[in-house]
Amino acid sequence: MKEILLSLCLSLILTLAVELTLALLLKVRSGKDLFIIALANLLTNPAVNYGSYWAFYLFGTRSVYTVLIVAALETAAVFIEFLIYRRLLSFDRIGKLRLSILLNGASFLAGVAVSAVMTLFASK
Repeated sequence: MKEILLSLCLSLILTLAVELTLALLLKVRSGKDLFIIALANLLTNPAVNYGSYWAFYLFGTRSVYTVLIVAALETAAVFIEFLIYRRLLSFDRIGKLRLSILLNGASFLAGVAVSAVMTLFASK
C-alpha cells in the first residue's frame, strides 16, 4: 500500500509540474486560474491513477481491457476538468475544452515517457 501511495504522489507531482508549466506557456497568467488548474488535478489525478493501477494489476499492461479502462478514465478526467474550467476559469484564449485536452494530453504523455524510462532501466 505504501508503494501505491508513493506512486500516486509522484504521479500528481509530475502532472502538476507538466500541466502548470504548459498552462504558463499558453499564457495563463492569473494566479487564481493556475490554482484552479492545480485543484482540478487534485480531484481527478489520484482517481485516474488509482483506477489505472488496478487495470494494470487485474489485466496486465498489454490487455485491451486495460487500454479501454485507461482511455475511459483519461476521458473522464478531461471532461470533469473541462466542466471545472468552464465554470471557474477566466482564461479562455484557446477554449476551455481545448485547454483541458492539451493539459491532460501533455501530462499523460509525460507519464507514459517516465514509465517507459523506468521500465527500460528496471530491466537492466
